Amino acid sequence: MEKNSHKIELVLLLVVSLILLGTTAIFGSEKNLIKEKSIPTQKGLTLSVEASGADIYVQTWDKDEAYVKIYGNRKAEEKMRFEIEKVDDGINIIAKKKSSSWFNFWNWGGYDVKIEVMLPSNYNTDVETSGGDIVIVNLKGKNSLRTSGGDVTLNSTLGDLYVETSGGDIKLNNHSGNSQLSTSGGDITTLKMKGDLKASTSGGDINLEVSDGRIKTKTSGGDIDIVYDGMNKGIEATTSGGTIRAKVPATFKANVYFETSGGEIESNFDNSRTNKVSRNTLKAEFNGGGDSFVLKTSGGDIKVDQR
Repeated sequence: MEKNSHKIELVLLLVVSLILLGTTAIFGSEKNLIKEKSIPTQKGLTLSVEASGADIYVQTWDKDEAYVKIYGNRKAEEKMRFEIEKVDDGINIIAKKKSSSWFNFWNWGGYDVKIEVMLPSNYNTDVETSGGDIVIVNLKGKNSLRTSGGDVTLNSTLGDLYVETSGGDIKLNNHSGNSQLSTSGGDITTLKMKGDLKASTSGGDINLEVSDGRIKTKTSGGDIDIVYDGMNKGIEATTSGGTIRAKVPATFKANVYFETSGGEIESNFDNSRTNKVSRNTLKAEFNGGGDSFVLKTSGGDIKVDQR
């Protein structure tokens, strides 16, 4: 009886501890304004951000001025250092843990940080965060964006673009410029995009709406959907385990090669001359031929329609 009573006491103590821990986490996650700064700047310079686990939001306005706000919870305010400074080539922002010792490796969780930045409309960015989301809106300039575990979203942007995320989705809406997109475990989506595009994901789907650009895209485990408009500048799409669907304009000129190891091929293009066809491959010319149009899948179907 005494042993059972002792076990009950231990269980109750554990429950109370978990409740207290959860309460601390809830109150500790509330974000407050930690630091803000307004800095005179000019168009064409670069915003550089180096952050540990922070979400980063960048928007523009009609001022030659950068305005930065950093929000964080209590743990972030106590354990992280925050810097906002003007440099020769633009603005530097740092939001990093004060210590990177082995002890702090076991106490890394619980940080909640958000960085908001207003910039002139023409500005470059070089942003890196170890685990947060990145959002860029209405910006003209070169963008280099890297996150270890978050999503990356761009709306109404112009300029060369490099995006890399280890575990999140990439979404572009109304972007113009040559782009290179890479994610290890997420989906890639582009809407109303113009320019050359390289897009790869190890485990997600790829959905592309592109015009006037060369496309090279690959996924190891998902489907690929392409809607293309404009002159063909070359399209190459490969998936190891999914289906490929593509829609191209009636004026599309291409040398065609479609291949599937385990599915079917369906081509519904009107002005097509078939050079070679089998169960698994199709070689043809659309509108007399042009740049390459290559679709390959190891385990799915291929379907091409005329818009």
